[in-house]
Amino acid sequence: MRDYWLTQDLLKAAGFGLLALAALGVVLALWLPRKWWQKGVALAVVLFLISIPVLQGVKEVAQEQKAVDDYKERYAKAKALFDERCKTAGEKIYKTVGGIEGLLLLRIRSDDMVANRANPNWPDAALPNEAGGDEYIRKFLYWEHNGSPAGSRGYLNSNSNGATSKGYKYVEVKSADGSFSRYELLNPNNPSSTELKRTPIPKPTARYAVDFVNQVEAEDRKQWVAGTTITITDTKIGTVIAQRQSYSFEPGLGSTAGFRAPWGFAITCPTFRGWDSARTRYFVDQILKTKQEE
Repeated sequence: MRDYWLTQDLLKAAGFGLLALAALGVVLALWLPRKWWQKGVALAVVLFLISIPVLQGVKEVAQEQKAVDDYKERYAKAKALFDERCKTAGEKIYKTVGGIEGLLLLRIRSDDMVANRANPNWPDAALPNEAGGDEYIRKFLYWEHNGSPAGSRGYLNSNSNGATSKGYKYVEVKSADGSFSRYELLNPNNPSSTELKRTPIPKPTARYAVDFVNQVEAEDRKQWVAGTTITITDTKIGTVIAQRQSYSFEPGLGSTAGFRAPWGFAITCPTFRGWDSARTRYFVDQILKTKQEE
């Protein structure tokens, strides 16, 4: 949908100019010709010429109004779908565990946020601001500091000074080829270092695994609604100990007007107060608590 307000302002400005030009044309048509029949012909020509931009303006307004009406109809339908999906959103925590040093990530979010902001079928759109790639891994290793405003989760970094809680000592990751690696901060005592140390391992040692499944339903994505389910599993006994269901909705329905990045403006459920880039970490550390948090 085009910028309706801008079009309206331009039409108003053009309208005043057209009225002034029309008035001048009528005056000249009635004043310059000497004979009445000539005045009539001139006046008819002036009115005809004036009618062309008037009719075009009316057409433009009608098209823009139709676009606005179409958007309102589509928005109402999409918002209703999002509201319905949100009825099943939320967290289910069956068990919490203390004394955790590390965990297993069965997959990580892709590092393709910028390239997919305008893609309705972007797999990770349900958490559109979540960090991907190596940064997704780092979020689990970072220290948390006090949040602002009060009641929100704090910001994360590699600096332990002034931190309110620590991250995990290590994170094990399953690669696409089925191999496993252990990641740690290369210099955990250096507050300015974010470099990762990667060590291949024959098999995971962490008991608890974190995974997610994205919902890319064709009908939902047509309405710019996306979903994802995060699951924490006790791999020793094969039991799910917690789940989090999230949804997002892009209220602009994919509009890129004014250099807009659609999924960047998405609203999400359940509500969350904290860094959007680390929602999975903030959920997981409620269930798998580090030694410091026991």
